[in-house]
Amino acid sequence: MTLLDTDAIKNIMGAAFAPIIGTGQLIRIDMVRQTGGTYLPVEQPPVAVSVQVDRCDEAMRQSPGYTAEDVKLIVLQAGVEGRAPNTDDVIEARGERWKAVSVRTDPASSHWVIHATKQASEA
Repeated sequence: MTLLDTDAIKNIMGAAFAPIIGTGQLIRIDMVRQTGGTYLPVEQPPVAVSVQVDRCDEAMRQSPGYTAEDVKLIVLQAGVEGRAPNTDDVIEARGERWKAVSVRTDPASSHWVIHATKQASEA
């Protein structure tokens, strides 16, 4: 067994960085199949996360649909239960709602890197 086979690095990174980066909420969205084959997005209760909002990296800027308002979100995995975020999910950070465009994890599984686009406000 190696460090990468345990939660050790995830917990170390969480303990070290959670106090100095921002807080936010992960809102998992379940797509519930409706009669007729359509899907309805259903928000689950928010999960508190530690999140850093940053500028998109070069790969994100080259992706289809990129806009100047897109961001890179670094979300610590420590303390987050349940499934990993996916492209149905929303992250609230810095008073904004961000829709995940892509999600990847680092090799040590200490954080997720999320390319996100600002979600339109509901008026």
